[in-house]
Amino acid sequence: MSRRSPAARVNAPPTRPATVRGAEPGAAWATVCFRPPYTGALPREAGFRGGPACVVWRTRAAHGPALVRFDALPVTERGCAYRYPAPCLHGPGRFPCDTHLRADADGPAELREHADVLVGRVPRAVTEARRRVRVLLAEHPGCLAAVVPCLGAGCVAGVRRATGEPWCVRLERGGPPAAASPQAVASVVHAWVAGGGSPGALRAVVPAFAG
Repeated sequence: MSRRSPAARVNAPPTRPATVRGAEPGAAWATVCFRPPYTGALPREAGFRGGPACVVWRTRAAHGPALVRFDALPVTERGCAYRYPAPCLHGPGRFPCDTHLRADADGPAELREHADVLVGRVPRAVTEARRRVRVLLAEHPGCLAAVVPCLGAGCVAGVRRATGEPWCVRLERGGPPAAASPQAVASVVHAWVAGGGSPGALRAVVPAFAG
């Protein structure tokens, strides 16, 4: 499967609906907005099951907010429909908003084949997590980013470089019980790279609220 450049992916029109059988709740459209409205109604959930997640991305020199929204793929008797979610209703900021398909790394093969982001559910030792990320990217040429949670804390994020070789780093995602979910971390990593950010700059994706 050929892969478009990050810029082409950001500027491309919505994809047409498709259908994949055997879908599980682990698959969703993920929308990352780097201009979330700061209001009292902001979600305080750190996990993807609680709805949108408000997180903070960090580099050595800067930080900023991001709102990650997940729209689960509706499952019908014919399979799982790829209905494109509504876009953010504001102009572009420092980074463009990004919408991509996230899937469970151990989910149905048809979903993994179409996914832009793959997320492992089982925490692993750092060395094993790095190996798993590299395998996921190698086996799924249409996938730009993969994340596997680590035992204890953090997660390993991998990004496919232009050469095809993966780039991996261990990212902080906050401490328990308020750690950002691996799903939210993976989506921010994808949005960051698709928007032109250097994957090597990211150091953490943590909840915007401590509790």
